[in-house]
Amino acid sequence: MAPVTFGLRRACTTLAAGLALAASALVSPPGAQAAGSAHPGHPPHPSQSASTPYYVDCSAAANGDGSLAAPYNSLAAANAVTYGPGDRLYFKRGATCRGQLKPTGSGSAAAPVRVAPYGSGGARPVIEGGGTVYAAVHLLNVEQWEIRGLEVTNKGATDAERNGILVELADHGTGTHYVLDDVYVHDVNGGDTKSSNGIQFRVSGTVTPTRFDDVLVENSEIYKVDREGLTTQSSWACRAIYGCTSGPAWTASTRVVFRGNKIHDIGGDGMVVRVTQDALAEHNEAYDIWMRSAGNNAGLWTINSDGTVFQYNEVHHVRRKAGMNDGMAFDADFGTRGALFQYNYSHDNEGGFLLLCGACGGGANTAGTVARYNLSVNDGSRILYAVGDAAAQILDNTFYMGAGSTTSVVESSGGASTTLWSNNIFYNLGTGGYGGKPAEHTWRNNVMYGNHPASEPADPGKVTADPLLADPGSADPAGYKLKAGSPARGAGQVTTGSGGKDYFGSPAPVACRPDIGAHQVSAFDDAACSGGTNLVANPGFETGVSPWVPSGDVAADTANPHGGGSSLRVSGTPSTAEQKIAVAPNTTYTLSGWGRVDAYDTQLALGVKNFGGSETRIPAFTAFGWRTGSITFTTGATNTSATLYCYTRTGKGSGWCDDLRVVKQ
Repeated sequence: MAPVTFGLRRACTTLAAGLALAASALVSPPGAQAAGSAHPGHPPHPSQSASTPYYVDCSAAANGDGSLAAPYNSLAAANAVTYGPGDRLYFKRGATCRGQLKPTGSGSAAAPVRVAPYGSGGARPVIEGGGTVYAAVHLLNVEQWEIRGLEVTNKGATDAERNGILVELADHGTGTHYVLDDVYVHDVNGGDTKSSNGIQFRVSGTVTPTRFDDVLVENSEIYKVDREGLTTQSSWACRAIYGCTSGPAWTASTRVVFRGNKIHDIGGDGMVVRVTQDALAEHNEAYDIWMRSAGNNAGLWTINSDGTVFQYNEVHHVRRKAGMNDGMAFDADFGTRGALFQYNYSHDNEGGFLLLCGACGGGANTAGTVARYNLSVNDGSRILYAVGDAAAQILDNTFYMGAGSTTSVVESSGGASTTLWSNNIFYNLGTGGYGGKPAEHTWRNNVMYGNHPASEPADPGKVTADPLLADPGSADPAGYKLKAGSPARGAGQVTTGSGGKDYFGSPAPVACRPDIGAHQVSAFDDAACSGGTNLVANPGFETGVSPWVPSGDVAADTANPHGGGSSLRVSGTPSTAEQKIAVAPNTTYTLSGWGRVDAYDTQLALGVKNFGGSETRIPAFTAFGWRTGSITFTTGATNTSATLYCYTRTGKGSGWCDDLRVVKQ
């Protein structure tokens, strides 16, 4: 096992608090004594007077009635029970049950079914599939289940499609509330198929629209499994941006959270989030990924999902096989909208930091991805592998490439990309260039230090001086903080989508110019920076559309405001609203605002033109929820006006703009 590194140390306070809280809520079953830090069962809910505890001791010589005094001695006996609200299923510590745990029955919202260890001694109870079952633990079409403290294996004589823990809904409708906490899944030789996993939440069937709601996997370890570690999957996945025109319509699982897990020695992918809405993956560590698979694999990634957030994760030592494409820490794959990667530590991954793969599956481009305040140290091959993305933003990150590195900043392949790089530090002591397709990338206020290849892009706010990092090359992320006198301090471009804090948890500006890179050390006063006169008339559309000049299907919308009581709706392509504002010559301004759309094929643009410089716009809004962004522009020597616009760039759906500001810098 690799030594524990900063990502887990950073998360340990949060995890320890969570474990302490969980432990305080758990008590031993009657007549049993908990040992060590393992989780015994929960106490019954006050309304659970009819709930029943069942005990299983697979080391017992005879099969009993499931009581503490006479426990069941096989999984078959445990599977024969139909469980109900508040029931508890306890497995004896130190005992190994062989075969498959496949229970029936469901709990309720007030009283879930709970599975946990019992008895003295520190060893976990083991469910050993032995490779003779498809999944060692299989929850099929049941709801309201919580499993804690088990050890699960499923190793056969030869590789074959198999799983450790499989939670499956087949033509079920919506299945609610599933918790896997402090489970240890290992040695699952599932073969080189994506239906083989350590832990998977799977939707199957084609008759009844089916999804999960409320899934939590936390504080668990997945070790030495093939092909994938921790994933979701769904047959209800068809939508146009996924390259699918017929089949079960996209039905996203919701409230999916993967938190505080360790995933290592994985044959293929570490974690894959598929067909979800607003899933969250945080405080996980994944390493030694892509150890055996013949296909392409990555660390933590999402596909055919909207609004996935990856934050506070550490991903390292993802391999990349010769002649193969992937091997990066993170990926927003095709059919993905509005993915967010923030506060992550990526290092020593042979395939690089991030893949944007909109053109990988024949669908529309991945759109609206944001990667902000991440740290990448000695990642290989390339920082970004751009294979089709729309309106991606890579903001306020620090990328360190040490001596001897050949890592390029961008590698492009396949579909068209539009990516904004702003406020990043590229500390490049190697020989790699910037690569990619230059016309598809915009560069604003980045530090480009060290190697200056011919491919280094133009950047009107570029800094080439040493950014004065505390200890560049260090394995400790603190080595990438800015020292006193750093030219990166206060040199960034205003980005209202900063998230409000930096990689290290310190406040980051929303309205003021930030420091460049993942560390914000300079003092700032957002109230003062945002206090300039807003040059936009009717910025919140509270008085209708005027003085904006509409074209197409444009209206004030009181049903969908971001702030106040109204917003601007623009529907169909093309539809636009424009406003001419008064500006001063040779002056820099910031345009900021909020936007959203209601269709997967629709992009909303908010920008400025006719100011004496090149037309510029905030990267397109593609998320269903409100998102914010900003740009700066500098007027020409004789220009006294500029034209703002809000319009639907593509698609047949609607877009909304609200709370627009233009202030002088």
